[in-house]
Amino acid sequence: MVALGVSIVSYQNPDRNLRGLRRILAAVGLCALQAACTTSNSVGITSPDDLRTRDLMTQTIELVATRYIDPISREQILVNTLDGLSSIDEDIRVDITPDNLVLQYRDQNIDTIPFPALSDDDTGSDNMQVWAEMTLHGLASYRVYSWKLRNSSTKDVESALISGAIRNLDRYSRYESPERAENARNRRDGYIGVGVRVVGGTGYPVIKIVHPESPAFKAGLHPGDQILTVDGEDMYGKASRYTADLLHGEEGSSVMVEINPAGSKAITPVEIMRERVIDRTVFTEIRDNVLIARISSFNSATATTLADSIRKAKLFDGGLQGVILDLRGNRGGLLQQGVSVADLFLANGPIGKTYSRVIVARHTFKAETKDLSEGAPLVILIDGRTASSAELVAAALQDRNRAVLIGSTSFGKGSVQAINDLPNDGTLTFTWSRLTAPSGYTFDRIGLFPAICTQPNTNTSAVHQVAQALSERDQIASVMMKWRSLDYQDEKSRRELRNVCPAQPNDEKIDIEIALELIKNRSEYKNLAYAGQEEIADTFAGQ
Repeated sequence: MVALGVSIVSYQNPDRNLRGLRRILAAVGLCALQAACTTSNSVGITSPDDLRTRDLMTQTIELVATRYIDPISREQILVNTLDGLSSIDEDIRVDITPDNLVLQYRDQNIDTIPFPALSDDDTGSDNMQVWAEMTLHGLASYRVYSWKLRNSSTKDVESALISGAIRNLDRYSRYESPERAENARNRRDGYIGVGVRVVGGTGYPVIKIVHPESPAFKAGLHPGDQILTVDGEDMYGKASRYTADLLHGEEGSSVMVEINPAGSKAITPVEIMRERVIDRTVFTEIRDNVLIARISSFNSATATTLADSIRKAKLFDGGLQGVILDLRGNRGGLLQQGVSVADLFLANGPIGKTYSRVIVARHTFKAETKDLSEGAPLVILIDGRTASSAELVAAALQDRNRAVLIGSTSFGKGSVQAINDLPNDGTLTFTWSRLTAPSGYTFDRIGLFPAICTQPNTNTSAVHQVAQALSERDQIASVMMKWRSLDYQDEKSRRELRNVCPAQPNDEKIDIEIALELIKNRSEYKNLAYAGQEEIADTFAGQ
């Protein structure tokens, strides 16, 4: 899966035959081990979890070295990894020479570890694990001197090491602990349960949210209801996480709960069948035969839900007269879902591309289905928080002359992150490709430029805003052409262009009014849809 954009990358644990590695490390100075014998009998040099930590660091270092978008040597990754321990003990420092890794504690050199005579092109199993072994060697050395490190849990140490490995990459690279990773997976792909969120504490857990169309919704549960028992277990004083774990289970299995409905003294037993529950991301309404769809993010059900909403809207008397996609505040999500949403409005042709030094991260996305809206006018609302896969949708449909953008310059995140499952059930996320729109420009760091620029607290009417945009069509076209020819690394030009319509968070209702006004006037809509664009595809042929 690509969740802006993101791809779950499978990675096989390497062969654990370390004979070659042992020969390399035999020559390594073992002053840390010697210090352990003379400093304190209570100092732990290794831990029972070192085998797992070695596998974890082997995978982490290799993933960053071979799949991050910009080349980075394993030597530098090793330095960053061990330097991550400074988040536990600020006296830890790591230095590097052309030949050695130098470990420092309180400004004193405590160990020197020679780099192996191996190249980054050597991907044999010994080379893959030598860097992890050096990480463990460095960790053992620091444990001799740092009581903070010795008293830290394996979980915290692993988190510091992995976070260190990606610390200096970019702001989108991150490590998620097993708990956070599970929550993120649930947001992307859903979870097996009954479909409620609860608040725990000193009393009985209280239902905070009931997901629409979930098993709990169908069973009649409501926000404010108390959960008294789950499968006979008294829930008084139980934490929300503990309650949620009991409500989760295998798909198709049942759970018996006793509910005290809000505002009632009754106790109601309810048996609920567990199903896959996916968070709702599409919120719709119909106004004047125009479908207004707010998409909060992109998970595995977004495109299907939007498609169903379009089909239902077409059944209204008078048919579907237009679509407004409200992507304001949408920070992205699954890249492929963004592609699928754009595909709903295109009959053929390009949607976008990714480019990368990593071959498997290079993709060309094309429309594969018919235009489900049958060419109905399309307006997309964006603001300074619109990012990632949401920007891909808007960029593709603007580039293809299929939509008019209204709002402010968007965030400007045209990079794709790979999400990699780790042996400890956490995830490692880092950038591995960048996106380009159909016309070939990348919107990374520049964002998207709207045809109608609005700002918070705008006092002018929708009619006036449309008229003003039409009167400034030539200027809009000029800015758009500069936008598409910009080198995104040109900071000065980038700032100047973004300041034409400054990126702002904006949820003003006037943007929807402007969109409705534009959709009512088909010729004005077409005029702005083609402003500054190459006619990649005429989606209005035959209308």
